[in-house]
Amino acid sequence: MTKGRHSAPRGRRATKRGWFGHGRTRALLSLGLVFGFGAVGTMAYWTDQGTMTAGDISAGSLDLRLNNASTLIGQGGTWDNTAFAASSLIPGESVAFSFPVRNDGSAEFRFSATATASGTLATGLRFTTTHGASAASNSGSASNGNRVGTCGANTVGTSSVTLSGASSSVIDTPGVTLASGTSTTVCVIVALDSSAGNALQSATGTATYVFNAVQLP
Repeated sequence: MTKGRHSAPRGRRATKRGWFGHGRTRALLSLGLVFGFGAVGTMAYWTDQGTMTAGDISAGSLDLRLNNASTLIGQGGTWDNTAFAASSLIPGESVAFSFPVRNDGSAEFRFSATATASGTLATGLRFTTTHGASAASNSGSASNGNRVGTCGANTVGTSSVTLSGASSSVIDTPGVTLASGTSTTVCVIVALDSSAGNALQSATGTATYVFNAVQLP
């Protein structure tokens, strides 16, 4: 009987301790989780930023120039070479002319050339076009009728051709390569064919050379 009376109060006390023990622990843990999530939600992350400004960016140029001509040939410029002329040629005579072709741009290129001759005398004229380091030289005189033009040790593009009619290639593609700031000499020999007939006496003619430059890849 004594043991029975004391067993009930112990059970009630044990239940109260369980509520205030395990229950309170769960409540406090729940509050801790709420407080923890609240702290993460209000955290600040610092940021920074830097800006870079580039300098000027420019394109290069493709600039083929003949002699000291200031016009950009690629944009349709024309050089009137009045020194490229000959008077009172007789059959068999020839005269040579030379001029530099320069690369004044920043891009390496390769050039070729075409030419045509016009006028009554064009059918009797023969043109030899070369390129390289040697300039033109001439001997003889008009008064003696024995003029001879030469171009020295140049590379021959075309030799003794008639340019009358359609435009003809005188420096074939792929052509001559010129690095930026360099030049080469083009030399042309103009001859009156030795078989030119009487119909060509006092006749006149002219020639046009077109140089085409293409940028190298």
